[in-house]
This record gives sequence, structure tokens and C-alpha cells, in this order.
Amino acid sequence: MNKTLRIILVGFFILTFVGQVILFLYLGERNAALNQGMSIRGASIVFFAADGYSESDLQGVKQYFDQWRGTVTIAGLSETVTAKEASMTSDILLSDIDEIGIYDAIVLPGGDLAPALIANHHVMQLLEDANNEGLVIAGIGNGTLVQANAGLLNGKRFTTHSSIVDNLTAAGGLYVDGANVVVDGTIITVSPPNYEEFAYTVANTLGYSYNLDIDILFDKEEQGWNYSIRVIPSDKHIIKSMSINLSISGTNNEKSLFSTYNLVEKEDSVFTTSFGILSNGFYVVDIEVESIYGNIELHTDISEFSVGGN
Repeated sequence: MNKTLRIILVGFFILTFVGQVILFLYLGERNAALNQGMSIRGASIVFFAADGYSESDLQGVKQYFDQWRGTVTIAGLSETVTAKEASMTSDILLSDIDEIGIYDAIVLPGGDLAPALIANHHVMQLLEDANNEGLVIAGIGNGTLVQANAGLLNGKRFTTHSSIVDNLTAAGGLYVDGANVVVDGTIITVSPPNYEEFAYTVANTLGYSYNLDIDILFDKEEQGWNYSIRVIPSDKHIIKSMSINLSISGTNNEKSLFSTYNLVEKEDSVFTTSFGILSNGFYVVDIEVESIYGNIELHTDISEFSVGGN
């Protein structure tokens, strides 16, 4: 083999190896996101920040978007913005944003930043443009004051700190008492902390689906065919409650409801219930899940099991 051919082949193997490594890393990141139950890869989310921003609000929500592989940008009124707890360097200046449509969502954290953002004409114009273009605009706590002053809450349902409810209703907002997070079209508001629920709501409003895997384990005691069930969701942190409809399967794939059971969550986040003694037959299990941001429709095969030694 001549020297030129050897060089070409070595180069080919090097490029192939590098390509495989890049693919491996990409799939590794993708699977890591999916293993968390949510992936928002492709979503671009910008946080508006100014001096006085709430570090707990910003980081409390941002951590989820980072974990789910979204693209997060911090847009500040200045190159460095300072909170009571910390300071950070802006990724971009708000004054340098000409086209807000490059982002999918805007998040307005709480804290004492509202007056500075409200007083900035360019920020108010960005919010108006974003609303006209249908971007998701989400406010946390005092961040809802910025939404209200931009005219975004007029005729919209909202939630926020109880101390500023009157300010927002005066701006035309419709307060939803007792709600953690409220969605009205593309406008989202939250009464902090509730950061996890808020982050899932933003992702859901952007059109990203939650990936829920569930393992079902049946336990039976030989004495009397006493059945119980353990449901083990891969992502437990968003589930508020879970129930099971147990039906008897008949001919022609017909089924009749036998009973409904509310599952009890154990310390290890496994949901369990006992069916008790069941008569012989084939049973179908349908699972209903309520998540922290609404009801989840499970796209899984219906589980069927038999009783009576079959």
C-alpha cells in the first residue's frame, strides 16, 4: 500500500471515530434528558433580568430548562446584574435584542427588578412585540407586574403574590384564587415558589410532551388469590395522584368496570393498592394520572391479567 493511500485511510478512520464520538455524546445527552421525563431540545428561552432580580426565582426555574436541554439566555439591562443573594453576567444586553421572535418564550423573574424593566421603553416594546408574535410570556411573582404594565394581563386570568393582586386586577387581570400556576393562552403566571410546576407548564405550553414510563407489577398471595398492584413511574416528581380502573374483560373485547382504586404513594415513590380477593376471570387495568400541571393521557398498552390459575 503506497503512502498516499495510507494517509487517506488513516484520515477516514479518524473522521469516522470522531463522528461516532459526537453521535455518542449527542445521544447520551438526549437520553439523559428523556430519562428525566422531559426534553425541550430546540426550545429557546430568554430570561429578562435587572438589578434586584430574585436569584431563587431565576435559578429555581432555569435549572429545569437546563436539565431538559433547552437553550437558555440571560438578557440583562446591564452587563452584570445583581441580586441580594448573588450577581451574574448577562449573556446579552436587552438593548441589543432587535428581534424578539428568535426566542420561543420569555421568563420574567420576581424580586425588585420590576420598576427598572417597566421604566425601560425598549423592554416594554419587546414584550408587546412578543405578545403580538404569540411567544409564551411567563411571569414569576413580581415579574407579573411587568406583564401587567405591558398590558399583557388585561382580560387574562392570573396568579401572583397576594400582596400585588390589587395592582394586577387594576390592570384588567382576573385573579384565580388558590392557584399555583395559571395559563391563559400564551400568558403564564405563578405564585412562587412552585418552580417545578411552573417549568413544566412553560414546557407544556410550548408544545413539548412529558415522557412517562410506568412499570406495573402484580403481586398475588396463593391463599385466596389476594391481588395487589405496584405502579412504578420512572419520573415520580410531577405526579400528584394516581388511580386505577379495574375492569372485567368479556367476549368481543368488551369490558365492564369492576372497581376504582386510588393508589397510595409510599416513601420510595412507588404507588400501591390492594385489589383484595378476586374471582376467576380476565381483568383489564386502566391507569389515570394527575400531574402537577394537569391530567396525563397515558399512551401505553392496557395491561390484562387473569385470576384463577390460568
